[in-house]
Amino acid sequence: MRLLARASAGLLVWAFGFSLLYGLHGLGCAIGWQDIGGAGVSLFRLVLVGTWLTFCAGGLAVVLVAARMPAGLPRRLGLASALAGCGVTLVTGLPTVIASECL
Repeated sequence: MRLLARASAGLLVWAFGFSLLYGLHGLGCAIGWQDIGGAGVSLFRLVLVGTWLTFCAGGLAVVLVAARMPAGLPRRLGLASALAGCGVTLVTGLPTVIASECL
């Protein structure tokens, strides 16, 4: 059971982060967070980018934990999952920084 948890930890961080970003995006557009803010930045963008960066940091933490495991198949499997999860967290959250908030 521990092997399964370690092998899927990176992708679980990504899945939870992606789901949370998706939910926050729908909620923020429905409530009108894009109209609240100051200094050229809306509350909506701050919440989404802050959430995304938090999950990027969590993905990096999983990579560091996986890298410190003893050598062998569990380490390689955990590290591959952690790197994949960290990479897709970075890519799937990037639109929160560069795309328009609500269409």
